Amino acid sequence: MSERVPHEGVLKLLRLLADRLEDHLEGDELALETLADTLEDEDFSGDEIQAAIAAVRSLAGVGPAAGWVAGPPGVNASRVLSHEERESLSTEAWGYLLGLRQGGALDPEQFERVLDLLTGSGVRPVSEELAREVASRVVMEHDDAGHAGEAGHGDIEVAH
Repeated sequence: MSERVPHEGVLKLLRLLADRLEDHLEGDELALETLADTLEDEDFSGDEIQAAIAAVRSLAGVGPAAGWVAGPPGVNASRVLSHEERESLSTEAWGYLLGLRQGGALDPEQFERVLDLLTGSGVRPVSEELAREVASRVVMEHDDAGHAGEAGHGDIEVAH
């Protein structure tokens, strides 16, 4: 096996699977039949193949522990910020939102809605005050619309 950067082989394998499925969809009858030969030719390791299998299964909502991979996190689980969210939110704003989530003031859908609105606001870094304002509006929308996380009046506008 050639030396690859960690996860490079898994990503390459996932791209290969997607390409083969697409080829099959477009009418190539041999696209899937030759997959085993291609796996051997590309010299994928067993670990890379297992990791790709786990990735596909997690996307499908199944896993080795029946739902563990794609299941929702527990109430006390910590959410990890994406790269974009890390660049958008101040530490104070993130702490404030975590406190609301852990205290039950925001349900998971509302929490994600607040994060989406804040990261899409264009304000960098988002202050605790802005996080408080947006969270309040999302909670109020929930009360008005009766549906968690759904905005009754579109996206929240932020004054710049």
